[in-house]
Amino acid sequence: MKKYLQACSLFMLLLSAIACGDSASSASSQSRIFRALSPQEAKALIKTRKDLVLVDVRAPEELREGSIPGSQLFPFGELARGRLTLPTGKPLLLICAVGGRSYAVGQYFSGKGYGEIYNLNGGISAWRAAGLPLEQNSGGKDRHPSSEN
Repeated sequence: MKKYLQACSLFMLLLSAIACGDSASSASSQSRIFRALSPQEAKALIKTRKDLVLVDVRAPEELREGSIPGSQLFPFGELARGRLTLPTGKPLLLICAVGGRSYAVGQYFSGKGYGEIYNLNGGISAWRAAGLPLEQNSGGKDRHPSSEN
């Protein structure tokens, strides 16, 4: 229950930061992309965009449910606390369990000027339901790059 309350608190904190964030000029917001993709659209984007960074924002223990091959772990809690930040200058595909946390992260980083962000609509659950491949992980394994990018 404590972990659930912490996660809810972090989610609310991130949403507050989004709501109170800097507003961008209309010219710069036109060059930004923040879009939800179906699992099939995400798979096609992964195949065609070799520079795409797959960002899994779930907690390490959630990796037991599987992960999209090639994805990197950037836990939501670490992002919300500012301990990690997302890579810049490359398109990002954000992934979580059902799409909510990744959507919040996308909104936040889009507002910070990140140019091209995609959210996997329905998260890993929708990816699995579509019959797309998942890697099996032991959970708790560190798969995120150093925060010193």
